[in-house]
Amino acid sequence: MNLLDRYIMRNFLLGMIPVFLLLLVLFSFMALAEELEQVGQGLFTQLDAFRVVLYTAPRRMIDLLPVTTLLGGLLGLGAMAGHQELIAARVAGISRQRLAWPVLLLAASLALFTVVLQSSLVPFSEREANQIRARSLVQTSMDAGAELDFWTRSEHHFVHVSDVQFGRLLSGVEIYATDDQGRLKQLIQARRAAIAGVDDWVLQDVTLTTIDAAVVKEEQRQELHWPGLLSAGQAAILVLPLEALALLDLSRMIDYQRANGLDTHRFRVVLWQQLSIAVAVIGMALLALPMLLGSIRAIPAGQRVVIGGLVGIAFYLMQQLAGHLAGLFMLHPPGVIMTPAVVVLAVAVYAQFLDAHRKRRALRRAARK
Repeated sequence: MNLLDRYIMRNFLLGMIPVFLLLLVLFSFMALAEELEQVGQGLFTQLDAFRVVLYTAPRRMIDLLPVTTLLGGLLGLGAMAGHQELIAARVAGISRQRLAWPVLLLAASLALFTVVLQSSLVPFSEREANQIRARSLVQTSMDAGAELDFWTRSEHHFVHVSDVQFGRLLSGVEIYATDDQGRLKQLIQARRAAIAGVDDWVLQDVTLTTIDAAVVKEEQRQELHWPGLLSAGQAAILVLPLEALALLDLSRMIDYQRANGLDTHRFRVVLWQQLSIAVAVIGMALLALPMLLGSIRAIPAGQRVVIGGLVGIAFYLMQQLAGHLAGLFMLHPPGVIMTPAVVVLAVAVYAQFLDAHRKRRALRRAARK
């Protein structure tokens, strides 16, 4: 890596940082407004709202990274173009492909950063945010030590959850049912519990213990449907959103669902959405360079940033639309979801070789003459 490569990477990063911070602060304020609406419910305070926004920031960072990469590249490399540094490099005989090499190297590092962030920090931070949100629920307690210890009450039922596997499966579930006098009449112990639908849970490897006067009966069941095991708010506390799961946990959940004959489509949709972000980061970074190598006088720098912003917004909308279409119409997740990212990457790569192709055509025409 020579001095020019390091200079290009440095300017690219310097352009990304203010854009990234601006967008992150803007979207964090929007998230804070939503969290402040929960203040006053249970023990949830304003400080808790700020902590939730802080813990959910890594997930927002990943969502903003593709657009930030394009806008940051246009600002950082645009400064070089404005000082005629890119033109000087071209006049010195450096091709577009060679100028794109440090951008590609930096983009690959950012793509790897998104994968590491999604697989490590995001699940941890989302769990911490969920534990803070639990303070807004009445008659619910949650203690996260070596193992999760979750208790909640719903009328005559007390529910205890020992742990959560893969961020989605409840483990070590116990349901204590009492009569009107508060006496224990039934104990349900399940090895696992999974969401089967709206307000519907499936308990697996179940032991039912019924207490009737002096008679105690015990029954074993492989599965048991239990509606209303947890409310929507309680489920949101324990069960992470699919978008917050690590790639490895998503893969394990797909294997688990497939092994139990359950539908895996929505898990595969989210998995490919996460993978598409890494591809989009590389494509957006490479797209910034050809947008700046034209005549600076023809398109002012400010106008290029506006165009880049429109491209970034259009890509974000297309990416979200592709995910929704794949989920609603049961379309092939890799083919549908990866299309916007692959198209951006293909356009960026083609633009890098467009100049060399034009030169070859000009040389052929000159040779014919």
